Amino acid sequence: SCQAKSWGVYHKYECKILGHLRPSIAPTLARMVMQLLLRKKAGSLSDSEWDEFMRTMDHVDDLQKDNAKGQLAQDRWHDVQLMSQGAHRYSGTQETLTIVQSMMARCLVNSMTVTDDGGSTLGTCLSTAAAQLNHSCNPNCIFLTSGPSLSIRSLQPIPANGELTISYTDITLPTHRRKADLSFQYYFNCVCEYCTQELTCGLPDVPSPLSNGLPSVKLSEIEKEGERLLSLAQGSTSPEKDSLLNQAMSLFAAQKEIYPMWRHPWPMIRDEIKLLHWDLDHWSLAIVHALKEYFFIDPVLYPISWHLVRVQRTFMLLKLIDELQYQMFASPDNDGGDEVEGDLKDYHINWLSVSKGLEQEIEAAIPKAYGIESSFAKEYERLPKHESPEKYGLRMDWVGERIKLEKVAREIED
Repeated sequence: SCQAKSWGVYHKYECKILGHLRPSIAPTLARMVMQLLLRKKAGSLSDSEWDEFMRTMDHVDDLQKDNAKGQLAQDRWHDVQLMSQGAHRYSGTQETLTIVQSMMARCLVNSMTVTDDGGSTLGTCLSTAAAQLNHSCNPNCIFLTSGPSLSIRSLQPIPANGELTISYTDITLPTHRRKADLSFQYYFNCVCEYCTQELTCGLPDVPSPLSNGLPSVKLSEIEKEGERLLSLAQGSTSPEKDSLLNQAMSLFAAQKEIYPMWRHPWPMIRDEIKLLHWDLDHWSLAIVHALKEYFFIDPVLYPISWHLVRVQRTFMLLKLIDELQYQMFASPDNDGGDEVEGDLKDYHINWLSVSKGLEQEIEAAIPKAYGIESSFAKEYERLPKHESPEKYGLRMDWVGERIKLEKVAREIED
């Protein structure tokens, strides 16, 4: 269905061109601009659609000025020039190269990443309507992609005629990082309430007062070292990846009195190590990290209980617990792949109640987070549901089990 629609809209114009380029693959932005040029040339792009696209910001002047500001900026303008030349040549357009460069810049600045329901990148899209939304470091809306559809969902009550805002960057980054990203990518200096007061997700970037007399510069040094180790780990494989992530975790754990668990880049490092333990079938270790996210990190970074990130991570926690239960059932003597399994047994957790409780939380959040007609809602509805503990003579006590789980997250050290 998707392929058939794509053929009728644009692919029939580009198919032969892409075939001639093989085995090379055209960059996404170059292909996007080429599609627009080919559609305009074939008359399948209306004048109103073209005019609407050309009214979006291109920042060509800023890109050219940036060419003198360092290697990264130089590389970006060079890429725009190179991709523009390719799109101009292969599309056979009558538009000038200057126009094609402005189109490439518009796509660079206004396009957005398309993800699946789990947050994995699928591609890039350009919506002139969505490009009109302004940025906020405390946005009241979020984008949601479901197949070929792009929707905007509110994160909080919005008054009639109130402005809809989204975040152009990761709202969990500290102020200096958000401002730098916004300045580099979108050419504006954010002066919102959060940036002027140096707040991240409503909380001060630098805890006040700082414990142990450590100055704010110490936080910056820890942050940079954590980012360095994370970057190295993301480009590595086990066992080196495991070693680098453990170094990063030890770095922050040693400074936990002054470096909050939710402050960047500690959450990213924790998420990476959680996924690594998942890949290694260390279910218990992965569950402990997921529980720390569930109780102490995500509620701070994403205060709304039905935020997409929280729903996705709760779903991941549920799957991890299902894996642990399967291993416990299949091999009663199995240690869960790590030494933490023995520690978890000491808490006498009723995993059936936990699974059912998490499932109920996800089901309650889906209508607000995704909408009942979303692909995620439909996919989740098709999954087999967990049976109630009462069926096996066990008491369903989700509140009590949550208390145990929070105790696990608090007491088992990183």
